[in-house]
Amino acid sequence: MLVKAYHLEVQIDLSRIRNWFSKYQLLKREHTFILYKTNKESYIYLKNYGSVVFLNCENFEIVTVLEYLNGTKNNMETMLSEEYEITINDDIEVDFGSIQIKELHDDIAHIIMLNLAQSVALMNYVNKASDLHEKTMVYSRQLEHTGNFKLSKTKMRKFIGRTLNLKNNIAENLFVFDSPEVAWSDKELSVLDYKLKDELDVAKRHQGIENSLNVIKENLDLFSDIIHHKYSSMLEWIIILLILFEIVQVLIEKIL
Repeated sequence: MLVKAYHLEVQIDLSRIRNWFSKYQLLKREHTFILYKTNKESYIYLKNYGSVVFLNCENFEIVTVLEYLNGTKNNMETMLSEEYEITINDDIEVDFGSIQIKELHDDIAHIIMLNLAQSVALMNYVNKASDLHEKTMVYSRQLEHTGNFKLSKTKMRKFIGRTLNLKNNIAENLFVFDSPEVAWSDKELSVLDYKLKDELDVAKRHQGIENSLNVIKENLDLFSDIIHHKYSSMLEWIIILLILFEIVQVLIEKIL
């Protein structure tokens, strides 16, 4: 069996899509996710921050669902995705693109699909953080080589806004990586959840994004201080020139 996770890079309105998915069996529903069973051993999992996971689903079904959610045809090759093969065995193991479980049931499917949903969402956030970091590095290099940088106050505010929005999105959607409640009371489910999180490096990747965003924020704060100082100096010179103009005007009036 294959489990495939995709990220749409947009929020999914779970309340809006429920009617379209009514042909499937609804297993679990909360305000952040919906889990459907399409047949005996096939599942579809939708997470509100844009992740969709398919377990043991036919390719045509995957394409149909993704096209519906995106509202257009998808180039699935370019979508952020993750794929694992699931096998049934006597032990629980997760390693190099494979997940080994003792049996497949609804709770097992939920834990596998939740972790992969988090993983592809993290891919999206990693890409966005890397893009922001690369753009701020351009101005850091300018500052290093010329002692100045070409960045307007408006563009600076936009950078700060993008950074804060990204941090807020991560905090809102991935603020904790708790396991489903069912895993807390079942040893095998807890072991599977732990091994999935360890293999996917969910916590470490999340921390890496946070560190990158903190560095970006520090750089932008420094740039903002430099720009503020530059404008403050300019205002000081304007005030000095205005005072000199007043003095010259007074002297001219006295002389005349």
